[in-house]
Amino acid sequence: MSHPVGGDYFCALPFWFRLDAQRIFRGRWPAVSDVRAHYDESASSYHEQYDPDLIWRNAEYPANFFRLEKVIRILEDRGVSSVYELGAGEASPIIRIRERLGVDIRASDLSPEMVRLGKENLARHGMDPEWLTLLDVEDDAALGAEAARVGPSDAVIALGVIPHVRDDDAFVAAMAQFVRPGGSLILQFRNAMFSMFTFNRLTKEFILGEIMASVPKTFRDAVEEDLDVRLAVDKPPKREWDKDAPAYDEILARFHNPFELADVVRRHGFDSIEYGWYNFHPTYPMIAGRFDAKEYREAQIALESDDSWRGMFLCSAGMIIARKL
Repeated sequence: MSHPVGGDYFCALPFWFRLDAQRIFRGRWPAVSDVRAHYDESASSYHEQYDPDLIWRNAEYPANFFRLEKVIRILEDRGVSSVYELGAGEASPIIRIRERLGVDIRASDLSPEMVRLGKENLARHGMDPEWLTLLDVEDDAALGAEAARVGPSDAVIALGVIPHVRDDDAFVAAMAQFVRPGGSLILQFRNAMFSMFTFNRLTKEFILGEIMASVPKTFRDAVEEDLDVRLAVDKPPKREWDKDAPAYDEILARFHNPFELADVVRRHGFDSIEYGWYNFHPTYPMIAGRFDAKEYREAQIALESDDSWRGMFLCSAGMIIARKL
């Protein structure tokens, strides 16, 4: 994918992302190698988030387990017979899709360690390791070659990829190469609208940088001063881990406005836009610790069946589902 680099590109980003990026990266644009290193280091435990036996035992909420269940239902309802996944990790999701639906699968990932483990995973399940290949989604030539090699599928999915790319238009255009006319796109994103329910630093940045983007500075300054009193602007804390690679909050991991991202999808030949929401929060995150952990998780899981508009505000992640013209 071609994209601007350096200061001009950074200044073109949404205000709320520029603020967070400046805070986290201290002026250094996050490199693709950081994303690759993060997922190389995550590869050995990646499968755990899809393990139904760990739903209650893992400390971290298994949002991606419920995401995959929703993806499988969408694909089943649409009667697809073939699926291509960009950003497949160590292949646990695409393997489950094939086991449940019996569809043809092909997939790729940026991380060499994910691909290595994914090939082993495919072989253990009696599937062809060559169905998974190494691919950088920001490499135009490699994308074109891969799309030509595998041909168009009934559906293309990308779960957890667009937060890490720098050019949304180029990425959605790339996805379009992997799906036939009339086929389906499923595109996951980190939900910027969730900041309207968090009452923290992200709320402030969204209000000032997005909602008030065209408001004169005098008024924005007054609102900023007021928000600093009303909101928990010291939260959320930056996530860290004890591995020899950048943590998730140290790599490029952007939020997206679902309305703006839907416009990107439409520009590249898709219509019939729908949203799917997951990773529900029954309270804003900073007070979650006041509740019994099991009770809180039960409430989260119960909410995962809510298909209403509320997910746009209660969920930290979502999916765009669309049809290729």
